[in-house]
Amino acid sequence: MQKPSAGGNLYETTAPPLAPQPALDGPARADVAIVGAGLTGVGAALTLARAGHDVIVVERGRVGAGASGINGGQIHPGQRRDQRWLEEKVGKMRARALWDYAAEAHRWLFEVIEQEEIACALQRGLITLAHRPALFRDLAADAEHLARHYGASHLTVVEQADLPRYTGAEGYHGAVFDAEGGHLDPLALTRGLAAAALAAGARIAEDTPATALARTGAGWRLATPRGDIDAASVIVTGDGNNGRLVPTVADHVMPLVNFMIATEPLGPLADAVFTGPYAGADTRFVVNYFRRTADGRLVFGGGESYGATLPPNFAERVRRRMLPIFPMLADARITHGWGGALGITAPRLPFVRQIEPGLHVASGYSGQGVMLAPFTGRAIAEAILGDDRRLSVMTDLPVPKLPGGRLLRRPLLIAAMLGFGLLDRL
Repeated sequence: MQKPSAGGNLYETTAPPLAPQPALDGPARADVAIVGAGLTGVGAALTLARAGHDVIVVERGRVGAGASGINGGQIHPGQRRDQRWLEEKVGKMRARALWDYAAEAHRWLFEVIEQEEIACALQRGLITLAHRPALFRDLAADAEHLARHYGASHLTVVEQADLPRYTGAEGYHGAVFDAEGGHLDPLALTRGLAAAALAAGARIAEDTPATALARTGAGWRLATPRGDIDAASVIVTGDGNNGRLVPTVADHVMPLVNFMIATEPLGPLADAVFTGPYAGADTRFVVNYFRRTADGRLVFGGGESYGATLPPNFAERVRRRMLPIFPMLADARITHGWGGALGITAPRLPFVRQIEPGLHVASGYSGQGVMLAPFTGRAIAEAILGDDRRLSVMTDLPVPKLPGGRLLRRPLLIAAMLGFGLLDRL
C-alpha cells in the first residue's frame, strides 16, 4: 500500500512566488473593494486598476489560497453545461450568447497569459472520456452539434480503438479531444494576474478576512478585523465561502471539498499515461480529472467530501480512484496531496448577480472557473465602469435556490451527491 503523500499542494512548489502583501492596517477608502484574491477578484482588480480606479482586494489568507489555487487547472470549452442543454433551457439565442462569452473568455485568457508573461505551464490538449457507451454517443453528438452550429472545428471524436493515440486510460468507451482546450498551473495563473493588478496600482491586503458588509448612504462599508473599508462599490467573490457575508450566495451556492494527488515524475512511463502534455476528465457525475505536468507527473483529482475539512485518508482514497484508470501507476509514489472547498450550484452554472446597486457577487463556477472566473471578474469591472454588455450575458442565468432552505439544503445535497456517486459506480 502507498504511504501517505509527503507534500501538500504541488502548486506551491511550482508556481512562481508572489511577495507577501501587507494586511490592512486601519480604516481605508477605495473606489471599489473586492473580497477574495482568487481568479475573479484579481481579474476584476486588474481591469479596474488599469482604468484608473482605486481598488483594494481583501483576502483572508494568501493570494490564490481558495479554490483558484487548488483546482485541476483545466480549460474546457463553453460553459459547464453543454450547448444542447442550454438551448433547451434558455433558448438558442441565449445559448449562443453564452457560447460566445465562453469563447471570448478562452481567447482573453490565452492573450493575458502571453501579454503579462505569466509562467503558468500552459499546455493545449484536453480529452473528455466516456465511461459508458451511451455517454460516448452523447459526447459525439455534442461535438457534431458544436461543429455544425457553432463552428467548433477543433473537436475530434475518438473511437474506443483509437484512445491509445492519446491516453493509456482504461475503462472508457470513446472520447472527444479538444485541441483548443488545455490546462495550466492555476496558482501560478492567479499569482500572475495578481502581480499584474499590483503593477497597475491595485492594493491587495492578505490575512484580512471580510467579516461584515453594510450599506452607508450611497456606498458600502466592508468590515475586517484590521479596519473597515468605505467604498462606492463592492465585489464579493469566493467559490462558495461567502454565504455569511452575502446570505443570498448561500441560498444558491454550496461549498464542497475536493481532493487531488500528484505522482512523482514518471519518466518514460508518462507516455503510457498521456502521449502528449494533455489533460483529461471523464463523464462521471463525481468526475475524475487528470493532467500530465511539464516534469512528467500525473496530477489526479477525484472524489469529494461534504464536510468542512479534508478527511485524514483522502490521498489514499484518490489513489484508489486513479489505479483502475491508470493501473500502470501501481508502483508510482504519491508525492503530494491537497484539496479544499469549491462552490457548486444546482444547474452547474455560475451564480453571478448584481444584488443591489454597487454590490456584485460571483461564485459557484462548478469546476469551470479557470477559464470563466478571470473573465467574469473583468466583466463585473466593466459593468462598474459603465459597460454591462458582457456581464448581462451571465447575470440572468437560471440558477435557482438550492432546495430545502438553509436548514435542509446540505443534507439534501449530500443525499443527492451520494446517489449520483452510486450511479457512477453501478
